[in-house]
Order: sequence, then structure tokens, then C-alpha cells
Amino acid sequence: MLLIEAGARVLAAFPVSLSDYAQGALEKLGVEVLFGRPVSDIRADGVTIGDEFVGCRTVVWAAGVAASPAAAWLGIAADRAGRATVDLNLNAPGRPEIFVIGDTAAVATSDGKPVPGIAPAAKQQGAYVARVIRARLAGKPVPGPFRYRHQGNLATIGKSAAVADFGWLRLRGAIAWWIWGVAHIFFLIGARSRVAVAWSWFWTFISGQHSARLITQGRKAPDRKP
Repeated sequence: MLLIEAGARVLAAFPVSLSDYAQGALEKLGVEVLFGRPVSDIRADGVTIGDEFVGCRTVVWAAGVAASPAAAWLGIAADRAGRATVDLNLNAPGRPEIFVIGDTAAVATSDGKPVPGIAPAAKQQGAYVARVIRARLAGKPVPGPFRYRHQGNLATIGKSAAVADFGWLRLRGAIAWWIWGVAHIFFLIGARSRVAVAWSWFWTFISGQHSARLITQGRKAPDRKP
């Protein structure tokens, strides 16, 4: 298995020590990591890395997706990823009646860094917009500018291998893997969903068998003669 990373290291959002651990965990799984060479073309029989063609049967693209064209709809500026540029109140510039949130919006934190397009950030933005709308309807002063509160980064590499960065605390290995699992189950909606996912993950952990399977359509078998 070959992992192609255009940057200098995997999990670039994490500290270098955790990034190095993640690379080592991948290599233990038999993954060859290639840095600094972006993919320039993908075909049915392989990929082109720079000027080199590498033949393969399966390609998994994990470089993200383009933002929705909200900026074009509104006729406002967008960043390089196509996200609509909004003010600190999450409004489209000059349009206080229009809010743009989540990974459709490009908004900066108090230190000038962009708010990451992750679920916790979108949830915080949604809660902030709800408070603003509620205050407007009640004729009360609206909250101050949106402030993003970073709650940490989690990433899993494989069974009992993960990294966690909470700023003041950095974890790796099995303990980070369990924290990653508990955090994802905790934020699911409904007790039934939490129990179902927890049982599925526990069964996978103790048995090594996955509860989900992908069924794909292959070539149609020739009709048999009676």
C-alpha cells in the first residue's frame, strides 16, 4: 500500500512528535509513505505522481472536497478553497440577514488563523447564530463576534493506534485510540445510536471481524443453459 502526501509529513495539523508517531504506525501496517510529490493524474490503471506513473487497481482519494458555491450565489469573495468570506459575526459582507457557517464559510479566529472545517467548529457556529437570531427577535443586544474554542484534534491510524492533541496534553497509542472512540460515540444523537455503534466497535475489537461489508457489482456471469 502506498500513501502519497504532497506535504512534508502526515497529519500536518498535529505536533511533529504525534505526526512522526502516526507515520511509524502506518509503516508498521505495511504502508509506504511518499512525501512532497502530489498526484497529477488518476486513471483506471494507476496514478501519476509528478512525472512517474504507478500502476494500481484501487485508488482512495482523501484530499477533501470543494466547498458549496455559496459565495457565487451571494456574489461575495471566496478563499482558495471556494469558501465564502464572512465577517466576525458570520454574516455575508453587507448582508446581516444572511449567515454562512460550517465548511462553507471562511472565518478567522482571534489570532488570524482560519477556523478549521470540522464538526466541532460548525456546531459552535450554529449555536452562535442561534443566539444572535434569538436576541434579534427578542429585541435584545446581540452577542459579540464569534469566537472559536478549539477542543483538540483526534485521529486514528488503526487498531489501538491513534493520536490526540489537546494543546496542554498530547497522547498516542492505545489510550488515544480509546479516547477517540469514546468521543465519537458520545457525540452521536440518541442512546440507541450510541449503543449500536459501541457494540459494533467492541465486536470488531475482540473478534477482528467488521460488521460492515461493501457489496460491489462485478462482471455479470454468463447465463447457464438449462
